[in-house]
Amino acid sequence: MAGTDALLKPDMRAVLSRTHVQVDLHGLLLPVLEAISNAMHGVEERFGEDGRTNGTVDIHFHDWNNPSKFKVSVTDNGAGLNDENYKSFKTPFTGHKLRQKGRGFGRFIAFKVFARIVYESRYAFLTAEDTRSFRFNIEEEREFALLEAAPEFSGTGLRVTYDQPLTTWQELIRQLDKDGIANEIGGHFLPYFLYRWLPEITIRFDQEAPIDIRSRFGSMFVQFDTGLITVEIDGSQEPANYSLARVRRSQQFKSHCLLLSAADRIVGSPRDLSAKIGSQFFSDEVGERYVVIAVVRSEAFENRLNDARTGINVSPRVLEDIVSKISDVIQSKELSQIEKIKTEQSSDLEDALKENPILRLGLRGRSVKEYVAAKPNNWSSEEFVSDLAIERYRATNDLTKQIVAAAANADNYEREIKKLVEQIDESKKEALAEYVIHRRNIIDLMEAARKFQGDGRHAPEDAIHDLVFKRFNDNVSLNYFEHNLWLVDDALAFMPYISSDRTLHGGRRRTGDKVTDLLFFDDSMVLGDENATTLTVVEFKRPSRNDYVFGSEKSDPVLQVINTVSKAAAAGGLAKTDGTHFSFAGVVRKIAYIVADLTPSLIEVLRQHDFINDWNPRVFVRYHANQRVFIQALGYETLLENAKKRNQAFFSVLFGQ
Repeated sequence: MAGTDALLKPDMRAVLSRTHVQVDLHGLLLPVLEAISNAMHGVEERFGEDGRTNGTVDIHFHDWNNPSKFKVSVTDNGAGLNDENYKSFKTPFTGHKLRQKGRGFGRFIAFKVFARIVYESRYAFLTAEDTRSFRFNIEEEREFALLEAAPEFSGTGLRVTYDQPLTTWQELIRQLDKDGIANEIGGHFLPYFLYRWLPEITIRFDQEAPIDIRSRFGSMFVQFDTGLITVEIDGSQEPANYSLARVRRSQQFKSHCLLLSAADRIVGSPRDLSAKIGSQFFSDEVGERYVVIAVVRSEAFENRLNDARTGINVSPRVLEDIVSKISDVIQSKELSQIEKIKTEQSSDLEDALKENPILRLGLRGRSVKEYVAAKPNNWSSEEFVSDLAIERYRATNDLTKQIVAAAANADNYEREIKKLVEQIDESKKEALAEYVIHRRNIIDLMEAARKFQGDGRHAPEDAIHDLVFKRFNDNVSLNYFEHNLWLVDDALAFMPYISSDRTLHGGRRRTGDKVTDLLFFDDSMVLGDENATTLTVVEFKRPSRNDYVFGSEKSDPVLQVINTVSKAAAAGGLAKTDGTHFSFAGVVRKIAYIVADLTPSLIEVLRQHDFINDWNPRVFVRYHANQRVFIQALGYETLLENAKKRNQAFFSVLFGQ
């Protein structure tokens, strides 16, 4: 005859050992927050909707800065631990709690913070009252030690008392402040203020007057908009409700943020929306600063809530999708505030264009206002300048193609270039002419540096290096008009970070240091290419040098650039000239340029490194698969020729050359 069997009781100590609680204020208060939630369930069970007026929850902190005496209790006037609730209490992961949007795990998480936990309850039994009090300890074989003493409070309800905090929390307890505790509790139950109801909740510290949570936060968290968004989670389109509240900016709420709600409480840390919205805060008509708090809830979150109720198990991509959609909603509701941001951005960009008038080409016929309207709200003038430089570079490439196509007809060539110059504002032509003269002079100086000097020797590569970008500097210490990176490539001048002949640590060169002639960092998110950051190095060699040796790091420029760019990528950042640190972790692309005259010994080294020059005889290229570095080697003659071509159109129109 077939028999039956049963599941064994879960090993809660083992479950707890695998549960992580962050050592911060929220982690310390997590058992208290769970007790408050259970208290509200008890109030609702007893009073229903009338719990708003009849229900009470009292949180009392004793010796709240003394770890050896610290104690906190949560007392309610709800249904208490009657037989059904007590049975549920004794059952881990109970279905009763699931029906209340709980996990039945909160009472166990308390043992991650406290060593001693006592429950006292008075509940209705038929027409009378009965009591049930015990110390709860999962470290004991029999977890419930029944207590004879009756609860000290009158009427039905439940009190849970936590004391003897574990040593992990003692330093944090010494630093607690009352406002921080009250704000953490009020903020945790923000959803109740927005779209549910709360019983009367008070917090007391020792014998001080109680703090009324409802009056303190009720007027703060007032919903001004609500709606529905759809989010794709695990391949399914899930509906999610949002609530928006305008809150006066404070230490607790410094910037616009997104909060996720599950089981009618806030789960996880706030997600800052400033980057998407373009400002940390807004200002009303009288100059009062406020932030927008968005609370998003979904049934899909309930199903993915972790056991500790500290996080929701969804991917970063899902969170980013929610952040993006909620930011769009806020911007649509705060049009006047967004207009302020755009006006300020336009003003800043106009100032930047006064210093860099040539970048107006990147506008491609748009007004500054039209251009700014299509860009992110959080962009500063630096981001706009970088983007316009890229747009100008693309526009220049487009123009170059047109020039090549029309090169056979001199009249057409001249007419097209004049058309371009006519597009530039008259007040800017003088500045443009001055800058083009500067470029022509720099090209002349570069050509002179390549020739023999008065002593019959070539100038060292340092002379050329300083001409392109002054050594021992970076783009923190030099502005756009103090270098000539356009000699190599116009786009390089607008990289987020440029370092010239400097160590990664910013100090004097030490044994083993790799010092790049030029190092560029580019975050390609500017180009819309996700997860693609680039390190570029440029290595200059003495003109006409002809003593290169394959395999010798001192004489093999290919080995030099490979080792340098790889070491820079591994370092993950470098020190700027102003002392701050610039991080470029997560480098995906590594690019190197070797600028040197293509003498026979260099060509031989390049051949042995498997470089090819089949598409341009004067430019050698190779992708080093092992080190993931793309390398180009070109001569000074090619460098100057390309620079002349990029500027020839302006030379022709402005100087008649």
